[in-house]
Amino acid sequence: MSVAPPPVAPPPRRFFGPMFGIALLFALIGPLIGGALFLPLAFVLEAPAQVDAVQQIGWIAALIGHSVMLVFAYLLGFGPAAATGALFAAYDYFAPPRAPRALAAAVIGALLALGMFSRLAGWGAWVDADVRVEIGGAAGDWFSGMIADGFDDALRNAFVASGAVAAFVAALAANLVGLTAPREIADTSKSP
Repeated sequence: MSVAPPPVAPPPRRFFGPMFGIALLFALIGPLIGGALFLPLAFVLEAPAQVDAVQQIGWIAALIGHSVMLVFAYLLGFGPAAATGALFAAYDYFAPPRAPRALAAAVIGALLALGMFSRLAGWGAWVDADVRVEIGGAAGDWFSGMIADGFDDALRNAFVASGAVAAFVAALAANLVGLTAPREIADTSKSP
């Protein structure tokens, strides 16, 4: 009669190593994906409201501006993307095994993008007030018109959607390269 060896406990899950890897992955590819999606989403969401504005923009100028915008996407998006990755890593570590991970990353990305948009809109209002005080009313009116046109609902929705999609894709990439490690799902069909 043979005695079965006692079951070996799985090694404890690591947190900080995968968290740094996930945060780095999100910071590297998140702004690229979000920046690449923002302008097309903004065009699609603005098109019903401002058909004339879309017709006046040349596609070549849009592509040039799009490539320049990716630099700003990394400058503004590196920190929020890394924060999204760190929050996603915490979710991944504490969530039940069958919890939706990529969907949770999209929600986290959307919430952080909304927060970042609110911060940018606040900075725009601060600069508007500063321009009015320092330069004068005419320049303030011009800048207010630019800010009012720039921070509308369609741009906010495009910003939030591009953040959500970027986080979703980054979570899928993290899973693909093995940075996410959900706890093993117990196989209840086998009996000892």
